[in-house]
Amino acid sequence: MARRKNEKGLTHQQEMFCRYMVDAYGDNAERIQTNAYRMAYNCKNDAKASTHYANASRLMKDSKIIARIQELEQEQAELLTISMEEIVSNDVKAYNLDPLTFLKWDAEAGRYRPRRLEEFPKGIRVILRSTFVNGTKVYYVDKDKCLERIIGLLQLKTNKTEVHHVGTGLMGEIRIGFDDEEE
Repeated sequence: MARRKNEKGLTHQQEMFCRYMVDAYGDNAERIQTNAYRMAYNCKNDAKASTHYANASRLMKDSKIIARIQELEQEQAELLTISMEEIVSNDVKAYNLDPLTFLKWDAEAGRYRPRRLEEFPKGIRVILRSTFVNGTKVYYVDKDKCLERIIGLLQLKTNKTEVHHVGTGLMGEIRIGFDDEEE
């Protein structure tokens, strides 16, 4: 009896192999392929790794497998990009938020009062945090946390030295966040 195949022409196990390959991390291709094969095909770990690697290598030569892995990697990259853009966008919006946004003029009382959640525009509600002050729920934005996240996502950590190697020789050094006086 022939195994059922999905719309990509792959069996369930082949599809799972592709997904495990995309989700794997590390730089040892042989280990990644072996582990992906073992998980997709429910193999016991006590079997020879060389046998599983040989089977995984055979799968990696199949054009349908290669195409599916590339497709899954592209989907994953698009999701990551969208998420990063949304996070940075929300944090920048929060960081630049005018403090008067949190207040509303109360004509009857003749003074500003804190806004209720439904009084904030939808785009701002997603970045708000809340706390209770004297029994009243107050909304705020933690600008320091927003700035930390932006810097972290853009990998601009301060007081950090990064050294990049090429082959056996030293390529260069980047120093970020140091004063000119420090040596």
